Amino acid sequence: MLLKSFAIVVVTPLLVATAAQAHSQKFRKLEIVHPWCIETNDTAKPIIVSMTIRNAGGRPDKLLGATTPMAAKAELREAGAAAETEGKAIGAVALGGHGEVNLKRGGPHIRLSGMKKQLNPYDSFLMTLVFQRAGKVEVEVMVEEASVLEAPDK
Repeated sequence: MLLKSFAIVVVTPLLVATAAQAHSQKFRKLEIVHPWCIETNDTAKPIIVSMTIRNAGGRPDKLLGATTPMAAKAELREAGAAAETEGKAIGAVALGGHGEVNLKRGGPHIRLSGMKKQLNPYDSFLMTLVFQRAGKVEVEVMVEEASVLEAPDK
């Protein structure tokens, strides 16, 4: 009996931690892996939404844009000159057949501006991604603590 209780105490936090760290959604041949952004305390400050998009199909696709009711504007941006800076707005992000693209700070990403409310850690919101071939895909964006920017794997 003591061994069963110990197993529950040890395993349960591991399952909860794993579920909180990553989520993905498959739509046709696309897999959208862990869409996320950091918490905000200033709705005037733009935020960056990061994720990995995998294409398991043989045909290339393009991410053309994104929308969310949480922001007045969502735009695709290229990498800036330095990892901390945002680049210019771009019209699309190419996704090769059997390839993947990482949308993140320091690379191509989605920039939200005119936020409708402050985002707190562990909140989430819906965002619609628009692809040339796959069409519209709705994903859930998770809000992470600002400290994740210090983590080496993000």
